[in-house]
Amino acid sequence: ITQIIEFVFVFTQKIFKEAGISIFAVSGVISVLCLPIYMVAEHWQQIQSKIEKDLKPGIDKIKSAYKGDKQYMILSTFYRQNHYHPIHAMRSTFGVLFQIPFFIAAYLYLSHLQSLKGAAFLFIKDLGAPDALLDIGILKLNLLPILMTLINLVSSMFYTKGLNQKDKIRLYAMAAVFLVLLYDSPSGLVVYWTMNNIFSLIKNIYSKSKFCHKKIILYMIITSACFAFSVFLVTIFRGDKALKTTLSFVFAIIGILPWVLIYLKSLLRKMRQSLESSNLFPLFIFSFGTLFVIAGIFIPSMLIVSSPQEFSYIDNYTTPLFFIFYTTMKAAGFFIFWPLCLYFLFNRHIKIMLSIFAFVAAIYSLLNVFLFPGYYGLISIELIFSAGVSSSTAETLTCLALFVALLVLTFLFVKQNTFFKLISMLALFSITVFSTYNIISINKAYNNQSDFHYDHDNDKKITKIEPVFNLSKTGRNIVVIMLDRGHSAFVPYILQELPQLKDAYSGFTYYPNTVSFNGYTRVGAPPIFGGYDYTPEGMAKRDNVASVIKHNEALLMMPRIFSEAGFAVTVTDPPYPNYSFKEDLRIYNDYPSVHACITDSVYTDMWIKENKFPFQSVSETIKRNLFIYSIFKIMPPPIRRGIYYKGDWLTPDSGQRIRLMLDAYSVLDYLPKLTGIEEKNKDTALIMVNNTTHENALLQAPEYRPASSVTNYGTSKYKMEPAYHVNAASLLRLGQWLQFLKDNNVYDNTRIIIVADHGSQENYVNDIGLPFALDNLNPLLFVKDFNAKGTLKTDNTFMTNADVPSIALQDIIDNPVNPFTNEAINMEAKKEPLYIAISGSVHRGDSKETKFALKANQDYYVKDNIFDAKNWTKAADMQ
Repeated sequence: ITQIIEFVFVFTQKIFKEAGISIFAVSGVISVLCLPIYMVAEHWQQIQSKIEKDLKPGIDKIKSAYKGDKQYMILSTFYRQNHYHPIHAMRSTFGVLFQIPFFIAAYLYLSHLQSLKGAAFLFIKDLGAPDALLDIGILKLNLLPILMTLINLVSSMFYTKGLNQKDKIRLYAMAAVFLVLLYDSPSGLVVYWTMNNIFSLIKNIYSKSKFCHKKIILYMIITSACFAFSVFLVTIFRGDKALKTTLSFVFAIIGILPWVLIYLKSLLRKMRQSLESSNLFPLFIFSFGTLFVIAGIFIPSMLIVSSPQEFSYIDNYTTPLFFIFYTTMKAAGFFIFWPLCLYFLFNRHIKIMLSIFAFVAAIYSLLNVFLFPGYYGLISIELIFSAGVSSSTAETLTCLALFVALLVLTFLFVKQNTFFKLISMLALFSITVFSTYNIISINKAYNNQSDFHYDHDNDKKITKIEPVFNLSKTGRNIVVIMLDRGHSAFVPYILQELPQLKDAYSGFTYYPNTVSFNGYTRVGAPPIFGGYDYTPEGMAKRDNVASVIKHNEALLMMPRIFSEAGFAVTVTDPPYPNYSFKEDLRIYNDYPSVHACITDSVYTDMWIKENKFPFQSVSETIKRNLFIYSIFKIMPPPIRRGIYYKGDWLTPDSGQRIRLMLDAYSVLDYLPKLTGIEEKNKDTALIMVNNTTHENALLQAPEYRPASSVTNYGTSKYKMEPAYHVNAASLLRLGQWLQFLKDNNVYDNTRIIIVADHGSQENYVNDIGLPFALDNLNPLLFVKDFNAKGTLKTDNTFMTNADVPSIALQDIIDNPVNPFTNEAINMEAKKEPLYIAISGSVHRGDSKETKFALKANQDYYVKDNIFDAKNWTKAADMQ
């Protein structure tokens, strides 16, 4: 219930930017959801009142004639003869009891909601505090709770017409209880409960009215209001397009729903005889069981099984199975507990409709999951999509037509309910089998990882930052820094906004005309460390060697060469060693002179403490968002964008997305403290990977630092793009580190290469008419040689990130050779067109693979200027 309240509140606030309107929306949605239950409770109330009225003369006669045990025995017999038990009186209190969990959920959520504090609405100055609207000297009275109680009393007067005095007293007493409970509560919570009472008053007035065709008139009002609101959102209201589209789509469906219900009732009335004799409970339970398994187990397990290591050892939770268990419990409440409560509350007619609805919902959800998977790029551990979420008009029309077709077919063949039961049972069985397989695979991967797990609990105990690598004042220093998803196309705009960087990067050359061989780290990174032997085409040539071995060779090549040349080598956070997420450093065990370590996430807690930065932990973020992710996947594409909402998943916590960025950002911010300076005449090599540019987040300009609430987005053309912010932040923090090197006289004797494995999955800048995002294949490349001087300059020479080893080893090793392949390390490959793996099919691998799945009909060759579409040729046309 709390999840529903939060979802509605945040969704409405994102659109209208008013907390008061969001409270109205929450009240309206909860009231509508509770309406069927209130109707049942009212029906039971009427039955109870009639029974008590009919039995009262007999009860009074027995009580006047008998006393003690004899009275009890005769009353018991009298009740039994009339098929009544005193416990049935509890039915009259069901309407009140039903409000309790909703009241508790609203109280827990709204009374502690940070966004209400200080928020004004109409005549209320602060929704996060008692209203104190009446000020009499030193006495301040809260008027909203009194107004709420008066409305509650008026509503109770309408509701209790014709009921006995006992029922009236009970309702008036409940109104007094709520007055006491809510008198000193935040006014936002009182507004919520006041709106509930207003809704209840309208409902009671409507139910007691006796004008003709009132139901049809009500349906017409609902439909007209819904369609008018949808038109207003789409044509007039200025708000976020994704949210407006989602909300207008939902209201359009609500507007149609009453008439669909009328049609269904008439259809079921015609089929009453055949359906009344059928047991539809199995259809109901199989269908909701399918929804439960899909949302609670299958979708979360499908996500986690793709990379179990990422979901392991998070905060206090070691196994990723915990997150599946947590989501399963939420899904059990959503798709098992509440549906069963509804099913057993209603009569046979409603049970039939619920069973049919359950079947349609289950099948439609399955179709959405498998027919509309959506391409959203890579997904981070905090469930942030690299490519965002969007849907085409064709997708919208297709999924809508599919829903209508499914609905029509279901009701045309509803008499064949045995067939439907079989389909729902098969769906439940199949999805359970797949889910079980995923869980077994996840557990196996977790157990395999535990042997080399890097203990992050010890990281949290770090109280002092000490150097993890050293640079020499007199020897030669080689530094290679890979910024994952560093976006080259943003650099001119960053330099325009932050011109001081041109001096900070003195001696550097920026190469904008640089290409990556793939848009994903697993394939885009190996060429950085191993050169052209480890491009997709180079990997594919050695199809007798497992892909994971070739990947490890790439990561080891430069450290091995430098260490064998007498350099002190440090490697931090290598990408996917042993095709593991990040923690398996065993590949360096055979090279004792190479120091390998993890820095990502090690200093986050210290940075957060020092900067007093508020945020939600990763585990809490996953626990909250994983179930919403499941709902996202079972929904049709037009609604998904509103649920995702730029990666916020409609959370009121503005800091939840920033944790992963902080894991890497803290390393860059602490880089001067992590760098030791030695007087020894010792050559050093540092090969570092950092993910700040990979984890998109809006930051506080002009310094582009993390902030719980961003108020200055900068002046760039791309100031509202999180990808721009993290790239600007990375260049600024590295610029500060460069100044540290200058101040310690180790800048001139240091060769520095800053490079990316690929760019952003979205085409922010370079749209030249190619059928793929050129930005994705345009990685950052900055190079500073020994003793280089002058402000940052730009060179449009054709480069690739596979040139890094040649640049790093230049004049260090004569005629360098890859020790694993015995091939020369150089840039000769650029004389011919280069094979670029556009397809994403090669970005994942496992230890058994030996071949890269290159796709000539999707991949391209490129030469010279990558910004000229004529220089790109489809691979199939070159063969």
